Amino acid sequence: MNKKFDAIIVGGGPAGGTAAYFLGQAGMRVLVLEKETLPRYKACGGGISARVLEQFPFSFDSVIESKVNSISYVLGKHNVTFPLPNQSICMVMRDKFDSYLLEHAQAEIRQGVAARAVEEKEDGVIVETAEGERIEGDYLIAADGANSLTARSLGLRPKKLMAGAIEVEASVPAHVFTRFADKPMFIFGEVKTGYLWIFPKSDHLSVGIGALNPGPGALQSTLERVMARFDISIEGQPRKGHPLPVYDHREPINTPRAFLVGDAAGLVDPFSGEGIRFAIKSGRLAAEAILSGHPERYAVSVDRKIGRNHRLAVTMTNIFYNHPRSSFQLGVRNPFVTRVLVDMLADQVGYGRVLAHIFGTLPLFLLTETAAGLSGLVGGRKAAEKVRESVYSI
Repeated sequence: MNKKFDAIIVGGGPAGGTAAYFLGQAGMRVLVLEKETLPRYKACGGGISARVLEQFPFSFDSVIESKVNSISYVLGKHNVTFPLPNQSICMVMRDKFDSYLLEHAQAEIRQGVAARAVEEKEDGVIVETAEGERIEGDYLIAADGANSLTARSLGLRPKKLMAGAIEVEASVPAHVFTRFADKPMFIFGEVKTGYLWIFPKSDHLSVGIGALNPGPGALQSTLERVMARFDISIEGQPRKGHPLPVYDHREPINTPRAFLVGDAAGLVDPFSGEGIRFAIKSGRLAAEAILSGHPERYAVSVDRKIGRNHRLAVTMTNIFYNHPRSSFQLGVRNPFVTRVLVDMLADQVGYGRVLAHIFGTLPLFLLTETAAGLSGLVGGRKAAEKVRESVYSI
């Protein structure tokens, strides 16, 4: 048996890297096992709130591909674009981002080493690698993604539900790239219970599609068809498929000595599919639970700081995908709602505030649009816009 670590982290993504960083800063002996050799490509949209990165005492500027000024939501012929103050959303490539975060962790990093099995004891854990090495630690943090082998080994999340996703790092002509250079786009209504995305990186576009229970070949064909509509050809460009875990708060995410974080815990946003923000949050919560001496508090902390918001996101998802056109018209096109959507994307508010704005401002929104329509009949478009401006600028 090799030397004992205070914590063994399986997986070197945002969740594992965050846990390693905060545990290492506290002086703990930390081992990170990463099955790939870094940097390695990871299929991921790569959008992240700039505010989430502020908890680290170092800059991520060197690995930020782009900072966006606005965001667009598309449904059919309707396109709503709204500004993002202070470039509150950043775009990253996971190969660079993950490696950079681990470089700042005061931890032993073993690359190209995969965990094969986990044994939990009363006073610690033993991780067996694919090469047969047995490594002992006080705690285990499972950060090995949606298909977490360590979660299976621990008997956690056996009934997890997965959505499917396909992504392409698309090289496009300059005039197409310029159109999306600082404006990510979400496209709804093309696939049931899912959406497509176009995210700008430094020199290309990350495009993809994700959906729950898609039909055979539906993701591939829909991605090709919709991207062609935006003059983005993905023919001959590598496509990467990956699972998206669907959040389910009923499944346990920890044992006395082990914690699931990030995708391994199923903490992807149920509505937006965003994962990096919640990977970082859960990685830090796991570290804090260990450092506090009360590891049993981890699940409660995750539920309070992530789970409650995700349950509201499930509600919003059900409303939106069951009634996409009315939800788009009454929600996304409502300026009162788009303001709070911006705050949510910036990690300043949660889905509770969004839902409250949707239903709380609906009467005023409908009244304003009715008044604008009547004014438009009499005085034309300028008169209608004047009515809207007088109300929505409040």
